[in-house]
Amino acid sequence: MRLGFLWRFSGVGPGCLLGLLVAVVLGTSGAVNRLGVGTSLLIAALAVPVVAVPAPRSFWIRADSKGLTLSRGMLRRRYGWHDITGLDMDFGEDPDSGAGRLTMRLRLSTTPITGRGPLIGVLGLAPESQVRGTAPRQLADVFALLATHRVPLADSGFVDRVFAAHGLGPHSSK
Repeated sequence: MRLGFLWRFSGVGPGCLLGLLVAVVLGTSGAVNRLGVGTSLLIAALAVPVVAVPAPRSFWIRADSKGLTLSRGMLRRRYGWHDITGLDMDFGEDPDSGAGRLTMRLRLSTTPITGRGPLIGVLGLAPESQVRGTAPRQLADVFALLATHRVPLADSGFVDRVFAAHGLGPHSSK
């Protein structure tokens, strides 16, 4: 299933970096003198959406009987079900806006010191850890997939609220 809803702005930073790099190359190569400042700025600005728009579509999670595969862009990483010991849910605030957010990360037995595994994604929340509007169906699907494989989910109440938003019953791994 696609996790793009959790990675909505993941391409903005790399897109801006590419735009800056394009601007530097255009400036140092002398292309700005030939093309003009306006055209050069337009070319540099177009680099941002070229990276930012497709980036969220490249975040996927796939599961089979042996484990879970996370795909982020061109990188794929596989985790066996026996290595996944839980899903951490950290309810906090965005440091810039102060808005609520949920950070989800797998907990793995292969990282014994921290237990922290890969980041699944970050979701904006309304006050008091409520999902804004209706939770994306994919979020309920991620929770259901993990619960089906008996992966402990950190906050049963939150999971149940997401399930209820889609007409699903409470999850059974309480």
